[in-house]
Amino acid sequence: MAEAVTLSPDGPPAKKPGLLKRILLPFILLLLGIGGGAAGAWLLPAYLPSAQPPRPPAPHVAPLEYVPIDNSFTANLKDSGRFIQVKIAISTNGGSPVVEAVERHKVPIIAAVLGVLADTKETDLELPGGRDKLATSMRIVINDVLQRKSGVAGVDEVFITSFVLQ
Repeated sequence: MAEAVTLSPDGPPAKKPGLLKRILLPFILLLLGIGGGAAGAWLLPAYLPSAQPPRPPAPHVAPLEYVPIDNSFTANLKDSGRFIQVKIAISTNGGSPVVEAVERHKVPIIAAVLGVLADTKETDLELPGGRDKLATSMRIVINDVLQRKSGVAGVDEVFITSFVLQ
């Protein structure tokens, strides 16, 4: 037997779009839109005036300098019959203003460092990191002297270059 096919009055039956066209076409359009947006975001700032104010130039940082203090510092330790003798050097990124201030105010710097040494206990030096704490204390008082005397405090670190404890 033969099957009967009914035709619609409008013509042949309409085909539904395939699965590939229903899913793939929107996906491709989405990718094109994202790509176009990214390209525009990359190219557009080159053609628009900058909305950010210009950055100020980076501050000039002088090269690191080491300045030895020629004086030997000798003091009796607090609460002990022993004495300490040290030599120190400083480092600074402050350039010539700091180096000149250290040279110019050597006498009050020496007095301040001797004060730190005289206030140091033997037990403070025996603790782990005791010498580092001593160097830090010296840096603080040296910067204090420089700030008060010349308005420039730029000693970054104090190095103990010689250390005698008797």
